[in-house]
Formats: sequence, structure tokens, C-alpha cells
Amino acid sequence: MKKLLALSLLLVLLCVPCNAQAAKPDKDIVILFTNDVHCAVDENLGYAGLVYYKHEMEKLTPYVTLVDAGDWAQGATIGAIAQGRYIYEIMNACGYDFAVPGNHEFDYGWSQFENFAKNLKPGFHSCNLRDLRTGQLLFAPYKIFTYGDVKVALVGACTPESIVKSTPSTFMDEDGKYIYDFDGDKTGEKLIASIQKAADDARAEGADYVFVVGHLGEYEDVTEVWSTPYIVPRTRNIDAFIDAHSHEVTPALKFKNLDGKEIAITQTGTKLKNIGKVTINTDGEVKTELVNSVDSRDDEINKVIADIKARFEDTLNQHLSYTSFDLRAMDDNGDWIIRNAETNLCNLATDAMLDSARYTKTGKADIGLYNAGGLRSNIMTGEIKFNDALSVMPFNNTVCIIEVSGQTILDELEHGARLMPRNSGGFLHVAGMTYTVDTTIPTPIKVDDKNNMIGIEGERRIKDAKVNGEPLDPEKIYKVASISYVLLAGGDGHVFAGAKMIEPDYASASDVFARYIKSFERLPEKYREPEGRMRVIQ
Repeated sequence: MKKLLALSLLLVLLCVPCNAQAAKPDKDIVILFTNDVHCAVDENLGYAGLVYYKHEMEKLTPYVTLVDAGDWAQGATIGAIAQGRYIYEIMNACGYDFAVPGNHEFDYGWSQFENFAKNLKPGFHSCNLRDLRTGQLLFAPYKIFTYGDVKVALVGACTPESIVKSTPSTFMDEDGKYIYDFDGDKTGEKLIASIQKAADDARAEGADYVFVVGHLGEYEDVTEVWSTPYIVPRTRNIDAFIDAHSHEVTPALKFKNLDGKEIAITQTGTKLKNIGKVTINTDGEVKTELVNSVDSRDDEINKVIADIKARFEDTLNQHLSYTSFDLRAMDDNGDWIIRNAETNLCNLATDAMLDSARYTKTGKADIGLYNAGGLRSNIMTGEIKFNDALSVMPFNNTVCIIEVSGQTILDELEHGARLMPRNSGGFLHVAGMTYTVDTTIPTPIKVDDKNNMIGIEGERRIKDAKVNGEPLDPEKIYKVASISYVLLAGGDGHVFAGAKMIEPDYASASDVFARYIKSFERLPEKYREPEGRMRVIQ
């Protein structure tokens, strides 16, 4: 145990005294949490390291609970190949006690989301996922855990960004009318009210402590009024926020609530680089910390993962090509490059979209597009296998071709660049064209309460757009190849007004990408560095 504690980097940043009248546990209460694992089942600490650490904590106290704050079903091959089923099988083996759906739990459609809710052993909790037809919540808003004489409530909260950061049509009926919502509005008041009600109700039911487990996010690529730093100062009766969604490494971010009490927000980052830990000690203090090292791995979980991977190993090991350079979506620290800048990987991906048109009746497209949020992994120097292509494009996206005006293309480029220089999953990468973004100009994009683009007012940021070297003509009709998630389904708030479908969903994006890579014995030197398809003025 001494070795465990020596190797574990416990980033303890905050101890918050509880209300003096709150019950004090006879032994430490330990809540371990994960967030944004994104199918990294055996990367970094891995699920086996998590379970090992859980067992070590259980040697110290009988009060150990395991929690997930969302985004586990999507992000790598092991998730995509069985639409998340393998991941919840692993999580069930880990023994999770509480879970909140992240936006990517909806990526396989509503039916599969319902399977997750049914088959993940703890199910889901959410205080703000609502059926608009009845006005009722889909899940219980909180769960109370009893540790001796002390009761702790965990409140689930989902980001309203789920609608545009998954597939908007998932939340609609056949007529295109929204039937599910997350209590999102432009002021954040509805979300705050839902979280506050759940916390108050939990207190009324006898909870001594209330922790929110929220897939909400802090600063990176999130809507401010739905972020935890915005919510904490506007709520009370909450002792800590376990956060997710923005992939930030946050041992403890402190804000005073409405009662003037300092509340900690904590988040692990992504892909099990850290284990989150919230402790209520026997003095009644709440402590948040992150653990980034463990002594060993749990053999049983290692075996579960190995058995699952063996089911599809041959398919994933198919050879595609070689590369003498890295292709990047993120840097060595795991921070996104591709969400506010051009990279060689996005050039390869958009060229694959453009090239795919030659396999259709249409035969050719003018422009290839891909949203930054749809490209999820690097390809490193060496042999490229099918697993690499599927890891870059793990979502079940299909490629289509539309006809659309040059003006609409300009509008959508503007929407994609609206958050720059901040990261945005809706940022559009291009093939067959070039453009400039002037980030010194405030974005003219107007969005609705779901972050869908509804208008443009003011000077535009997008300048000097060209298609095949010629100035883009707003009146001309262009053929655009990309995924239907962006072109037709409203993904990331894109609308592509007036688009006409001419080649519907003719291939999966990952297959298109793999086929294009396989057309080269070795990737050409033109992909070594970004080509300069997008210029940024700062």
C-alpha cells in the first residue's frame, strides 16, 4: 500500500468543510469516477488499472462507489465495431454503480441508447433529459447511497449540447420535431433550475451530501451558460461537481455558490489518463483529487478485454499502407490541434471524401468536407492498418453528395469558424478549396438555444474562398461530398440550407477513408505537412 501511495500522484487541491451539522461517516467515503474514456479500454491506466485501484481502496474502507460521467461508447474501434456493446460489457465487469449519459452515448441512434440504458448495470440518471411530449424526465434525477449512517446523493446532469454534438435527428420524430430535450436555453436558467431541484429534492429525502455528476464541461469548446463554472455560483445545496465533456484535467476548480461556500469542480481529462477521486473523510471534509498511477492491473478485467478484442482482431489488422510521417489530430499531450487549425490528417480525410465521388454515378464532386469533431485519433509513422482508419473515424457516419449554392458553403464555413481561436468540433476542413479566417473579427453567427445556426449579422470572418483555384461564386451550385451528419443531419449546428441530395449515403466514412489510404503503397509526401488550405488571421 505504501508503494501504491508513493506511485500515485494525488493532486489534492481542495478540502471543503461540510456544514457543521452534516453527518460525519465512521470511515472515509470514496467515490471513484471516470469521464470521457472514449473507448480507451486499455490505454493509460485502463479499466484494469481502475479496478485494481478500486480494490485497493476497498481494503481501506467499505464505502467505495464507482461512477462514470459519460462518453464511453464512442471514440475507438472497440466501440464502433459493436456500437458500444463491448464497452458496456467491460464496464459491467468493472462494477460501476452510477452513470450519466454523455453526448456520444447517443451516436448510434435512439434505439441503441435505450439498449445502453437497459444493459449497463447501473442504468442512467439525469435530472434534465426530458420527453417533450409528456414533460417527464426519462430517468431518475438522482440516486442516494447509504454509507453507515451517512447518505450521499449523486445527481446526474447531461449537457444540452448533446443535441448538436451527437446527431440532432436522434432527438426528433419522423416529422423533424424535437421530442427530447435537455432543459437547454440561451440563459442557462432551465438547466440550473433542473439541477437545483434535484439537489433540493435529494436533501429533502435525507441526503447529507449532494454531488452532481455532470457531463457539462468547463471552458474548452463548451457553451458558457451550460458549463459548470457558470452553474456553481448560481446554485446551493451541492457539495461538489464531478464533471466531464471538455476533457480538461481539473483536480479542483473552486467557485463560491449562492451561500458563499467554496465548491470544487473536478474532471479527469480523457482516456483514463487519471482516475477521479472524491473523498468524504471522517471529519466531514470533502476532498477532490486525481490519481495518475497505480501499482498493477486487475487480471480479470485484462482477460475480459483480451477476450473481446480477439473477436475482431483479424479484421482490424488488415494492411492498408505505410506512412513515413505522423498524421495528427492531436499533439503529444492529447490536446486537439484539428479543432482550430489545419493538419495533414484532415487533408488526407477530406481528400478521401472528394475522391470517393468517383465511385458513384455522379462521378465527381467539387469540394470535400469533414468536421473536426469527427476525426478522433492520430496515425503514427509505420504500417497503417484498418484499425487506424477506424480509430480516426470511429463514428457510424455515412458519406453522401449534395448540390448546394456557393453562398450556403460560405455560410457553413462561417458557422464552423465561429468559435475560433477556441476549439470547435464543428470546424470544417476542406478539399478542393481554400479559404481564410480572420479571427480579429467577432463572429457574425447567430444560433438558437440548441446552437443551431439561425442567421448571420455583421462582417464575416471568412475571406478569399476559392474552389479549385477560382473565386467561390455565391450563385453557383457546387457538388459537396461529406458525411450526412454534417450535410443533412444538423451535426454541430450546421444546416446547409437549400441542399439537394444527389448521392445518398453510399459508403461508411471509415471504409471510404480506408479505401483511399489503400490506394497508396506509401502515403505521398504531400501529406507530410498541412498544405495551407486554410489561412488564419489572428
